Parts: sequence; C-alpha cells; structure tokens
Amino acid sequence: MHPLSLTAPPAPAPRITYGAVLGSPYVARLLGGTLTGRLPNGMAPVDILLWATASGSSIAFGGLLSALYGLSSALAQPVKGRLMDRHGQSAVHLPAALLNSALLVALPLAGPYGGPVLATAIVVAGGLTTPPLEAGLRALWPSVLPDPQLRHAALALDTGTQGLL
Repeated sequence: MHPLSLTAPPAPAPRITYGAVLGSPYVARLLGGTLTGRLPNGMAPVDILLWATASGSSIAFGGLLSALYGLSSALAQPVKGRLMDRHGQSAVHLPAALLNSALLVALPLAGPYGGPVLATAIVVAGGLTTPPLEAGLRALWPSVLPDPQLRHAALALDTGTQGLL
C-alpha cells in the first residue's frame, strides 16, 4: 500500500483462460461446429479460381468469379441476419448450407455445358446462399456465456481460430 493512500489497491481481476471458455457448457461444440462450417468460406474462392483455370478459363475470369462469390456472400449477410432474427438460426442455416453446397458441387458439372454465363450465375447464387454461421455464433454467445469476461475470451478464441482456417 502506498504510504499516502487510504485504501488498498484493487485486486487484479482473475485471468480468464481459453481452457475455462472451452470448459463452459456448449462452447466447444458451438465453436467447433461453426469453424467446420466456415471452412468453405475460405476455401471456396480458391477452389473456384482453381476450377476456372483448370477448365480452360483465364486466371482473370477465375479471379472475377472468386470476387463475385465473396461480394455476393457479403451483400446477402444482412438479409440472412434479419431472417435469423425473425425465423431462428436453424431455419436459415440449414437451407443456406444445403443450397450453397449443391451450387458449389454443381459448378464443375455445369461449367462445360453452360459456359461463363452459367458459371457466373452459379457462383453468385452460391455466394448469396453462404450460411451466416459467424453472425449466428456471435448472437449466441451472450446466452451461452453470460459472464462478459468469458464472452470476451470466447470472441478472441473464435477470431484466432478463424484466422488459422
């Protein structure tokens, strides 16, 4: 205690560890599930570019398709967030995941038959149907982790692990 101070300094806040966060109910399953579900968000643009160049298109066209996928995904996220608010996460995530998967699987099958116009339409539709898993997880944290310190650590853990993907 400082000689001129009348009160003792406040005790430091207890450290929150990632182990404490992952040990909380539902956290490991939620984080693991959404990280697995978000793998295609990072892989799809690269795969689209590789598919386009392997099927005889230019790297510029492949880059354009990848950019359109990302742009359409970003533009649709607020709409899907609003739909989740109204109808619940499952009602949005499941159809979005099924449609997105079907469209990404259809791209190499439809490409040789429909040419660049069909490929562009499939890629844009695939981007529009990307499931909003990250937004859904962030909306769940307050109910799963009511402690703000645990929630802050969970957000940091989520961001760090997403960066690894």
